[in-house]
Amino acid sequence: MPRTGRATTLAALAALSALLLGSTSPAAQAAPAAPATINCTGWTYTTYSPGLTHTVRPTTVTVDGDLNVTGPHSPTGSCLTVGSTASAGERNVTALLELSCDQLLTETGVETVHWNNGTSSSFPFTAAVARGLATTVITETGTVTSGEFLGGAVVETFTAPNLDLLACDSPAGATTLNFATVLTVL
Repeated sequence: MPRTGRATTLAALAALSALLLGSTSPAAQAAPAAPATINCTGWTYTTYSPGLTHTVRPTTVTVDGDLNVTGPHSPTGSCLTVGSTASAGERNVTALLELSCDQLLTETGVETVHWNNGTSSSFPFTAAVARGLATTVITETGTVTSGEFLGGAVVETFTAPNLDLLACDSPAGATTLNFATVLTVL
């Protein structure tokens, strides 16, 4: 066999080996996958004990948060996901906080969402409250520090009609609020 034929055969075998075993050349490596994102709607049913009044006081807050999960306090929901198999999520939290109807939440914390694909996302957040003419909106912002959607920027809004806060004027106060919820991780 001529020398050029042997060189061509060796080059072809080397190329085939690289293809079968995986090449380390930058040109042959796959492009990195786009980061996973999710946008979900749902509901966050929150109970307060004692009920919220216009006086700041220690209050036990119990949160039943559902994203694209239908339940007694969550009539609808949806999730649009790219790069993940998560399509619904939940978070259930109980905490003792200093609250009133006029100061629902303006603090920091860590939230964890448990996804229906067996993963979770945790993110430290800061929260701000904006009371408009018809609604009260709590907005949490943060960055996912562990789990699904790691490194993603989080914006979560909770919106309740101000009519639900009329109970703040009663002696028992507002004992429940059901917030329409939107969670976006980009």
